Amino acid sequence: MTPKEKANELFTHYHNLIQDIGGELGQEILVSILAKQCALFAAREVLKENIGIPLHPDTYYYWEEVVYEIESYEE
Repeated sequence: MTPKEKANELFTHYHNLIQDIGGELGQEILVSILAKQCALFAAREVLKENIGIPLHPDTYYYWEEVVYEIESYEE
C-alpha cells in the first residue's frame, strides 16, 4: 500500500466513524477536519512509538509520507 493509499485509508476510517457517531450532512467540513486530525494523530503515534527502536529507514520514511499526505488534505 502506498503512503497516499494509507493516508486515504486512515482519513476515510475516521471520517466514517465520526459521521456515524453524529455527523450531519451540513457538518461535513467539521467532520472532515476532525477526521484529518484523528488520522494525523494515528500516523504520528506510529512514528513516535518507534523512537528508540531500530526501525528500518524505509518504514520510517513510509509513515512520514503518510503524515505528509494527510497534511495535504484540504479542510
